[in-house]
Amino acid sequence: MPVTKQSATNHFKRCKPLLGTYVEVSVLSEKNNNDILIDISECVFSEIQRIENLMSFHDPDSELSYINREAYNHSCSISKDMKEVLVAALHLSKVTNGIYDISIAPTLVRNGILPDQSIDVDDQANWQDISIIKGKISFKRKLLIDLGGIAKGYAVDRALCMVENQVKNITVNAGGDLRIKEWSGESVGIKASDTKGFNSLIFVPMHQAALATSSNYYIDVNKSAMIDPFTKKELKDKKSISVFAPNCMLADALTKVAFLDITLIPIFKPLGVKAISIDESGNVQDLCERLEHG
Repeated sequence: MPVTKQSATNHFKRCKPLLGTYVEVSVLSEKNNNDILIDISECVFSEIQRIENLMSFHDPDSELSYINREAYNHSCSISKDMKEVLVAALHLSKVTNGIYDISIAPTLVRNGILPDQSIDVDDQANWQDISIIKGKISFKRKLLIDLGGIAKGYAVDRALCMVENQVKNITVNAGGDLRIKEWSGESVGIKASDTKGFNSLIFVPMHQAALATSSNYYIDVNKSAMIDPFTKKELKDKKSISVFAPNCMLADALTKVAFLDITLIPIFKPLGVKAISIDESGNVQDLCERLEHG
């Protein structure tokens, strides 16, 4: 997702594979040389790698994998980062009446989106069976959680906040989940699949500091990572949903909410959230405006 930038003394970019995608760090600085900017970018990459090591479903040694294996058997102590993400996720589950549900992981495993770690689950389990008390998590039923719909945004937030005071402006972009320090007046290109199956870029102005997009255009035609938490059926709509929010963790999570049920968007209007959809032909629709005017 390219970001247009204004001129500055030094415009520095680096990119690394992380979080199952490519993470790009773009820095504008008036006084720092490239050696310092390299150090700043390394700080960003290191923080994102740290969060990935904690919250990866794919890594059997991650904190998340430990929780999935053990939280039904006993209460598990969790890190400060894990607690912050899980508490936010469970709050979203509550206010969306379960539309947002991190316990959808078993369906993603069955559909081949996530790896099978051979953990038995209760098909009736959901987010309400997750309990966090005094820094410990436990499961009331056997379940699996996946943070793929929120952890990437959290990683972007953490990385940017660690270095934003060191430069004039910085953008951290993790495969379309991005946050910009000085976002006002910026624009971004969002990928859209046209009717011929080619990806094109639709440029839109930034409405908040963070942006995340959810779609199916990177998924195999017979698969979808978008799962209705109640029917467990895949949503294979080729539209994309993009959410602008004050932070990337919120934007990341709300793209899934908006994709599954756009009528829930007004719940988040007080937070300054804006949502748009782009269809296969590249048409942009303001979802908040659409709901207000019927």
